[in-house]
Amino acid sequence: LATPLHAASQSVAPAFGAQQRPMNEATRVSLRLFALLAAALGGSARALKVSTFGSQPGAPYRQVLRNRQNAQYVGDLLIGGQTISGLFDTGSVDLLVRSTRCHSCVHPTAPYNRTSSDTYETWLGPGTIAETTFGSGPCTSVRGYETVGIGPLVAENQAFYEIVQHQIPVLDIADFAAIVGMGPNFLGTTVDPSLLMSFNVTEFSLCLGRPSLSPGYLTLGPEAEAEYKEQHYAQADARGLHHWATPMGSVRFMSSYMTSQEVVVCPNEGCGVIVDSGTSLIAAPGEVLAQLATSLTPIMEDCSNLHMLPALKFTMDGTEFVLPPEAYTMRITGAVMEADSIWDILFFKPRIRRINMCIPAFMQIDLVSQFGPTWILGMPFFRYYHTTFDRTARKMYFAHAGPDCAPQPFYGNASEPTLAAWHAELHRGPMELDVKAVMPPALSSRIGRTAGVVQL
Repeated sequence: LATPLHAASQSVAPAFGAQQRPMNEATRVSLRLFALLAAALGGSARALKVSTFGSQPGAPYRQVLRNRQNAQYVGDLLIGGQTISGLFDTGSVDLLVRSTRCHSCVHPTAPYNRTSSDTYETWLGPGTIAETTFGSGPCTSVRGYETVGIGPLVAENQAFYEIVQHQIPVLDIADFAAIVGMGPNFLGTTVDPSLLMSFNVTEFSLCLGRPSLSPGYLTLGPEAEAEYKEQHYAQADARGLHHWATPMGSVRFMSSYMTSQEVVVCPNEGCGVIVDSGTSLIAAPGEVLAQLATSLTPIMEDCSNLHMLPALKFTMDGTEFVLPPEAYTMRITGAVMEADSIWDILFFKPRIRRINMCIPAFMQIDLVSQFGPTWILGMPFFRYYHTTFDRTARKMYFAHAGPDCAPQPFYGNASEPTLAAWHAELHRGPMELDVKAVMPPALSSRIGRTAGVVQL
């Protein structure tokens, strides 16, 4: 967790219209060190120009996310004065919290307890009970209101949902008790604003460190000027109503070794994609994955042929992106017989489950949206692309993720995309994942369906 910008003596001017708290001397020292780092980076043509976090009105707040087995990235928030670990999820909208009201729940981390709060308010009107569907099971929750804080930002009377029952095995061992929805909710027709809306945060960024077990970073507020992003970042219009979704096309495995015949799916941007920080892997419809599998070189169990595997290429809203083999392969760690719910939604299932083996890391989710068959780009995408979500502009901006997640311009000379997949320093081997900790996709409880088509 990043050092909170609060605690003792000196007050800071409010950012984003939310309440802020004083910061201590250790925080001020950290900010000065960051300012020196930002100044050093400013001399590089490939470095992002950022503000010193939290040091001035309107400056962004950066929170470090702890890494649990490369499958969960969590940071702390305050709910009713209680420190709760949360997973920050761009694939959902609501604030969902494991609570002491769930008598059948296992609580590997501290749950929320409404009886220990002086600011909890109950809700007895319509919509008291909510249902959320994850890839591995349903979740039932009860609506209420609380004071919620992340770093210097505080929202009073924030709507949230206490989990009272669930059938999601990963929640029984998760390093988090809250799923913090970061979806855009462009409709804005609900009675209660999302947490982002309550914070008056219209722009935020997410990036995950590429080396195994390295942390991730959530930045609430703008890191770069709009003009800089327009010139140096790739961008895609966010066309979903509840999700950060956009058209996707020309998906294929492309190898420089020409060891397999190229198969292209989703031609003419005939698919959709959700950019989802709450899903551990990449998810796609089974029919699409079956077509792509014909052009994927078999992966050796010892991962020894990763250098011969093709890159995964695709377009989002007309811009081409590249993910190297390390992004879509995983080395299995941990117990393999205790995670049937996750094995069930993996598309490429090995004949025999073993630890320390490599397999393609794709989940199957058969979802048809207004864009067509729909993909979910989960955590692997954020290890290669620093992603900025802008609710006001209704856009997503993408930069290459440099060391320690420092954003690097997407476009190189002559405005051509720099193909991050072929940079030698990116090839670190497959990501090691504990299957038990893998987070399946979760769709917002606010989405609707029309004739079997999900409105993202």
